[in-house]
Amino acid sequence: MGRAYKNFWSLNTDEAIVIGILRDHTFKNIEVLMPLNAQMKDIDLVLMAIDNKKTLKIQVKGSRAYEPTKNEVLEYKEGSCGWFLFPKDIILKSTADYFIFLIYVLEEIKKTGRRIIFPHTLTIPTEDLIKLCEKYKKTGMSDKFNFFFWINPVKKIAFDYNDKDKIYYLTKYLDKKGLDKLNLYLK
Repeated sequence: MGRAYKNFWSLNTDEAIVIGILRDHTFKNIEVLMPLNAQMKDIDLVLMAIDNKKTLKIQVKGSRAYEPTKNEVLEYKEGSCGWFLFPKDIILKSTADYFIFLIYVLEEIKKTGRRIIFPHTLTIPTEDLIKLCEKYKKTGMSDKFNFFFWINPVKKIAFDYNDKDKIYYLTKYLDKKGLDKLNLYLK
């Protein structure tokens, strides 16, 4: 009794947006849960299929919106990028089943010429992300992974262009394509 409770948990904006995206793109029998204790430090969300009790642990990483440079527009045309930098252990020692990268892309509405910021996701199985890092992210002595994920919403393609000699495509993880894999696993 007499124990004081702290509000040690709060909803991150990127997690809230991903929850909305997951609710719109997952089967109706799938529930999105949030861990409320400190034992699951690298797990932001848990997806659970109510009927068969299968679960997936999700780590959410969000980036702010970036205005593309003139050179990026000349080279990559439509879209913009998200930038992520974090310690290698966040990925290499993760207990999450999937990483969902949330990228806010500047998109132009052709009819009006207005630009809007639209959220896109890269939903990547952790084991795939580790393999991609081992292949493309050999950064010498650095203890961090650095990602520049470009999303072209017109062509519906995604790639990392951090090192122009090692561009690798992530289109199979983009938006619905990546989210559909969650549905298939939990089916």
